[in-house]
Amino acid sequence: MRTARQVQAAEGKRSLALVSVSRLPLLRAFRPDLWQKVVPELDRVADGLSRQQQGSVTESKSTTIGGENARRYRIAYDLRGKKLVEEVAFVLRGKTEFLLLCRYEQTASHDACDRLLSSFRLA
Repeated sequence: MRTARQVQAAEGKRSLALVSVSRLPLLRAFRPDLWQKVVPELDRVADGLSRQQQGSVTESKSTTIGGENARRYRIAYDLRGKKLVEEVAFVLRGKTEFLLLCRYEQTASHDACDRLLSSFRLA
C-alpha cells in the first residue's frame, strides 16, 4: 500500500508481519543539538504505543539510521493469541518525522525489519 505519507508492505492477507515507513510533519524544525531534549518525548510516545497494544517496551536505544539520529524501540504484546513484536524507529530531519515500523511474530525471523532499518535513506 502506498499513500502520500506512507508506504507499507505486508506478508500475505492473513499474516500479521508488516513493514512500513510513514512521513509526519513536525510543528518545529528538529536540530541535532536538540537530541537530548527530544529523547524523553520519544520515550513517552513509545510507552504510549506499548500501552495501546497492552504490551511493554522491551528495548530502547539511540542509534543512527540513514545517517541521522534515531531512536529505536522494541515493543512486545499479544494479539489474537499470538505473541508479536513491533520495532519502531523515529528518524527526525528538519520539519519531518519518519516513523519506521516492523511487526512480526516473536518466533519468526526479523530479517525484513533489519533490512528496512539498515537500508533506509533520506534523499
